[in-house]
Amino acid sequence: MSDLVVAHHLGPGASGLLAGHPAVAEARAIDLARRWDLPTDADVVFALHSASDPSAHRVPAPPGWPGRVRFVQLASSGRDGYPDWLGDGPVVASAAGTSAPAIAEFALTAMLMVEKRLPASAVTDGAWTPQAEVVAHPLGTLDGRTLGLLGVGEIGGRVATLARAFGMEVIAYRRSPAPVEGVALVPFADLLRRADHLVVAAPLTPDTAGLLGADAFARVKAGVHLVNVARGGIVDTTALIAALASGRVGFASLDVTDPEPLPPGHPLWTAPNVRITPHVAWSSPRTGQRIFALFADNLGRFARGERLVNQLD
Repeated sequence: MSDLVVAHHLGPGASGLLAGHPAVAEARAIDLARRWDLPTDADVVFALHSASDPSAHRVPAPPGWPGRVRFVQLASSGRDGYPDWLGDGPVVASAAGTSAPAIAEFALTAMLMVEKRLPASAVTDGAWTPQAEVVAHPLGTLDGRTLGLLGVGEIGGRVATLARAFGMEVIAYRRSPAPVEGVALVPFADLLRRADHLVVAAPLTPDTAGLLGADAFARVKAGVHLVNVARGGIVDTTALIAALASGRVGFASLDVTDPEPLPPGHPLWTAPNVRITPHVAWSSPRTGQRIFALFADNLGRFARGERLVNQLD
């Protein structure tokens, strides 16, 4: 069974771990400086996407691709950030779901920070807030608020579970009519109109690109908190800036932007009602472990001729 040659973007230290897999005969790291100069003499490729390179999909294929490559494991849920040719021939599987717990926690943290006005509500020496002022202007709460999910796959479902534990009503808009426990599926217009916190958790596709634009922001609940933990291209950046300035969007927590990263001097850097993080919502000590475990499982499945977990059709 140990006959697979694996090439990967996991770094040299992972080669030994992969070589210990019963289906693997050899594992070798690919130089990230030449990320898409993929070998064609391997059976399996583990590919890490270029999240900040919008031109990655246009990178030319290596000569002779795919050669003997028969299986490509993606390190992320979506196909953006990878060359278009990557799936030309080999079976491709994504890592959908591996980062869902971390991203869901990040989204809940963003919502709690807005409701509790953190870090602005924290005090410094000599700046203690009188109780009477807090009574007159109380902090917010998630309890009783409405969470609107744009997309409710692995990540959206996990966000919904955590939000319900905080007493939130959860509504969602998705393409599939398949029910989700504890989530009310609603038309897009209703999602915009009702959400106090609007979390973007959909994949970037031709249908979702720019979906949150000027027309959508004109229909959102005034003062909505926008949380984007998916892809920056789902939000029209120019329209978002206008909505933030007008107050239609009260606050935006953006782990992703379009473009990514934003150029120096971009208006979002200095907007007072925006918090930007550098595409780190996925990060946790266990995310990498989950991705590696998924890949190891799929290596065994591939060697046995079985369908892969998260196989893309």
